[in-house]
Amino acid sequence: MQRTRRLARFGTGLSFVWLIAAFSAAETADELVAKNIQARGGLEKIKNVQSMKMTGTMRLGDEKLPTTLELKRPNKSRWEFTLEGQTAVQAYDGKTAWMIMPFEGQTEPQVMTDQEARDIEMQADVDGPLIDAAAKGNTIELVGKETIEGGVETWRLRVTRKNGDARDLYLDAKTYLQILAVTKRTADGQTHEIRSKIGDYRNVGGLMLPHSFEASASDVPQTQALEFQKIEINVPIDDSRFAMPKAAKTEAPATGG
Repeated sequence: MQRTRRLARFGTGLSFVWLIAAFSAAETADELVAKNIQARGGLEKIKNVQSMKMTGTMRLGDEKLPTTLELKRPNKSRWEFTLEGQTAVQAYDGKTAWMIMPFEGQTEPQVMTDQEARDIEMQADVDGPLIDAAAKGNTIELVGKETIEGGVETWRLRVTRKNGDARDLYLDAKTYLQILAVTKRTADGQTHEIRSKIGDYRNVGGLMLPHSFEASASDVPQTQALEFQKIEINVPIDDSRFAMPKAAKTEAPATGG
């Protein structure tokens, strides 16, 4: 009986210590989020952004393709790029995620897969996953401090969305701006780690916005890079840009008579 009581007290103590550690980590994560928001320009300036248009090029292997990314509150996104006169589109109107991929023979709009839809839904979040995290159903955990490639010290935060998707965000320990995102995706029965480097921050209307993104996947030699030469904020963008167009009707062949 005495041993049982000692074990019970020991267990209770461990629980108490764990709760303190979790609470401290949560506070530290909150502080890092606050510093990231401030480094980006402050919550007021971020919330004042109603739309954003990013124009530049996408580098895929040796190819450089003109590309445009448009975002609009509350959760609309349209990304397109052009190759040899054909334009691919990936868009989300807040409800439906759709795409047109003419390079794959898909010239009519198609609804995205569930995973693709979850990714573009996150992309459509103008504020990013760290702002209003609880309201969005996101949980933020401080993983720790890490030195990544190039010898840069970072704070690693793990963001888990309400659908279970997790993504690790790395904040530069000096600037508190995000410089790396790491997530995992399963395709064809294999799990790939996707690393997205974020950089070339510039001041646009009082906001520090990244102008370069480079994504790579484990076991895939080719990388995909986006370089934006111009970012415009609060430009007029009609909602029709994000809506999935109706597929063109095919005329019935004429019958002889």
